[in-house]
Amino acid sequence: MAFDHEHDVDRDRDHDEARGDKAIAPAPKGGLLASTSLAALTAALNNLDMSSVVGRSPIPLMLFKRDGWAFGHKQTVPEDGSRWAANVLSLTRGYVCFGDNNKRIGERVAPIIEPMPDVTALPDLGFKWNEQWSAGLKCTSGADAGIEVVYKATTVGGIQAIAGLVEAVRDRLNSGQLDVVPVVLLEKNSYQHSQYGRVSTPVLTIVDWMPLDGPATPPQGPAPAPAAAAEQPRRRRVA
Repeated sequence: MAFDHEHDVDRDRDHDEARGDKAIAPAPKGGLLASTSLAALTAALNNLDMSSVVGRSPIPLMLFKRDGWAFGHKQTVPEDGSRWAANVLSLTRGYVCFGDNNKRIGERVAPIIEPMPDVTALPDLGFKWNEQWSAGLKCTSGADAGIEVVYKATTVGGIQAIAGLVEAVRDRLNSGQLDVVPVVLLEKNSYQHSQYGRVSTPVLTIVDWMPLDGPATPPQGPAPAPAAAAEQPRRRRVA
């Protein structure tokens, strides 16, 4: 679509005069933002509850239950010994609110490099706000290779596991290392609780490191000869 750069101003003026009081008033100088209070807009956006929308994610959740780790709606158990890279740019902390039936009804988080959200400024949803830390994980080996999940921890043990990753990354950065992405095994530990008995806790054991842009691409060699298809082991599911 071409634009008429030789605009006929007199013709437009005659057209406006013919319309009388129906002529369109000129827009205020400076555009919309110049006529709107930025302070009022900022306050309105800060008070807007977006938790029910922003909190949704297409990435499946990684959960830690009494029996161990599981991810996705089908509660697939990760393959034993599989390695998972923790995305250090996805680390967040903040608060989450669970309603009836343990349904997530509110979430306020911030990147780990920013201040913790102010819990006193959170809206009253009728239920308690709980501290939450989270980390994005991507499987790098085995049957689950390529799968991405997000682990959101609200228990003491889960938060400590993610905090341990944060401390390890910080130490690597302070020592000038370039490989700052921890590669972990999804493991568990347990302790005897005086009231609840044996309690399992998540463990993220760092076994390797890689750069932010991922592992180096290995040199391409000749394609291996096709092998007979091996029977895939059945995957357990957490009840």
